Amino acid sequence: MAMSLDFKRAVAAAAITRLSAGRRTVDDAAKWVSEHVGDALYANRTVSAKTTMLLDYRKKILAAANGKADQTRIAVARYHYDQCLEWVAKAGLKPEKSARLLIETMRGHF
Repeated sequence: MAMSLDFKRAVAAAAITRLSAGRRTVDDAAKWVSEHVGDALYANRTVSAKTTMLLDYRKKILAAANGKADQTRIAVARYHYDQCLEWVAKAGLKPEKSARLLIETMRGHF
C-alpha cells in the first residue's frame, strides 16, 4: 500500500515525539529519525538537512492543535500524528521501541 508523503512525515514526527519523551532532546530525536528514514521522506538530502526539515514539519503539525493549521493537509497530518502516538501508547511501548516500530512501519518493514 502506498502512503502519502504527508502521512510518512507525520509518522516520523510522532517518532520524534516518542524519542523525546525518553532520554533524548527533540534535536537528538530528530537526528535519530533522520538517520533511520533513509530516502523515504527527503530523498538525496543530508542527515542534517533532513533533521531540519523534519523539525520544521513537526512544528507545523503541532501548531495544528492550536487551530493554526492553514492547510487541510497539515490538519490531516496532525490526525495521523495523534493516531500514531495513541497506537504506541496503547501498546505500552517504551520511547525507543515505539520510535523504531513507527519508522519500520512507515518504511514498510513490519
